[in-house]
Amino acid sequence: MRIHANIWAFSAAIAVCACAQGGADAPARGRAPQNMAGDDDPYGGIPLGPHYAGSGGKFGTGGATSFGGGGGRTMGGAGGSNSAANAGAGGSGANAGLTGGGGYAGTGASGGSSTPGQDCPSLTRVRLPTGECVDRITEFSVASAPTSIVTGSDGQVWVDDDGSNQLLQLDSEGRVLKRIDCAKGSSPRTLVGGRDDALFWYTDAGAKTLNRVTQTAATPLNIPVSATAIALGEGDEFWLSEAGQAVYQVRPFVATQRYAVGPDNALVLGPDKNVWFPSAGLMVQLSPTQEPRYFSLGVSFADELCVGPDGALWFTDSRRHQIGRMELNGQLQQPFDLPLGSTPTRIIKGPDGALWFTEERGDKIGRITVKGVLTQYPIPTVGGLPRALTVDRDNNIWFTEKDSGKVGRLIPDRG
Repeated sequence: MRIHANIWAFSAAIAVCACAQGGADAPARGRAPQNMAGDDDPYGGIPLGPHYAGSGGKFGTGGATSFGGGGGRTMGGAGGSNSAANAGAGGSGANAGLTGGGGYAGTGASGGSSTPGQDCPSLTRVRLPTGECVDRITEFSVASAPTSIVTGSDGQVWVDDDGSNQLLQLDSEGRVLKRIDCAKGSSPRTLVGGRDDALFWYTDAGAKTLNRVTQTAATPLNIPVSATAIALGEGDEFWLSEAGQAVYQVRPFVATQRYAVGPDNALVLGPDKNVWFPSAGLMVQLSPTQEPRYFSLGVSFADELCVGPDGALWFTDSRRHQIGRMELNGQLQQPFDLPLGSTPTRIIKGPDGALWFTEERGDKIGRITVKGVLTQYPIPTVGGLPRALTVDRDNNIWFTEKDSGKVGRLIPDRG
C-alpha cells in the first residue's frame, strides 16, 4: 500500500451517510420468493410473480389467482360480491379472481370495498394519511439528462442535470427553486448531503474539484483526484474513489492520503467505521490502520452498494439481475433473483426499513425487505432509464430518469 500526503485547508461540513444502519431480522436465504406473503409487506407479495395476489399480508387473507383472490390486490378479506364475473373468494366466470374477497368491488363480510379500476393501495396508487387515493409515482420534466440526486441539509431535493451542467433545487412538487451552474466538461458529478451551513457536497471528476454548496455560494476546492464516488467518514473526513486507480482519505485542514487499491465505481462507509467498495469481483474492506481485506463475491458483480437496516452490505448486480447481501465478516448470502431484464443499479436504505433500488432497463423502482420480499413499482415513462435515488424529508423516494429528462417522486405506503 502506497500513501502520499498533500496538505490543504478548506471549510468543511460533513454529513452522515444516506445509507444508515440499524437492527432488523436477517433475510431468508435463496431466490427471491414468488407470490410470497409476509406480515412485513402490506401487499402479501403481490408483485413477485405472474399473478397479482399472495396469501394475505396486512390487508387480507387467502387467494392466489390473477388480480385478486381473498385478501389479494386490495384490502379485502374473505368474501365479497359484485357481478357473477367478478365476485366471491377468487371470483368466477370470465374474469375469475379479478376481485376475490373484497377486491375491486367486493363487499364481503370481512373484506374491503372500492370502485372497479381504482384499487388502493396498489402498485400504481397509494392512500394518503388523509384517506385520499393518489398516483403513487409522479414525474416532473425538469432537466435534460438528470443523473445524481441527493437531499440536502435544507430538506430539499437537489438534482444534477448532466445535460445542462446545472444543479437544480426542487420543492416537494417538483418545481425548480434554484439553479447552480457547474463548470462545462466537469462531469460526471457525484452528490452527497451536508450539514450545518453546507447543504451538500459534490465532486467534479472532469474539473478535479470538491465543491461545497451553501445557501449563498458553491465553493470549489482543487484536488488531485478525478473522483467518481464519495462517502462521508467520521468527523470531518471524506472518502473519495477514483475508479480503477485509488481510494483517498480526505481530512480537512490536515491531509489527503492515497491508498493504492483498485476500486470500482462505488464506495460506502460501513458500520465498522471502515470503507467498503467492490473491485474486480471482490468486496474490499479498507481501514487506515491496517492492510486491506478482500472478500470474494463469487459469481456476483457489484455495481452499487449500501449499508442496510440490518448492518450488512447490500448491493446491486445488473449483469445477473440480482440483489446481493454480504455480512461484514465477508459471509456472502445467496443472492435474490429479480426478473430478467430488471438491470438493478443504484440502491439505498429506505425510510421504511427496506432497501430501494432502480431498475434501469426494467423501468421500475424496486423494494426488497431484509427477508427477501420483493415489490416492483412500474414508472410511467418507458425507457426513461431510472438512475439514482434519495429519500426526502417527507420520507418519499425521489429518482432520476437520465434518458427521459424527468425526476420522479414515489410515495411509499405509510405505517
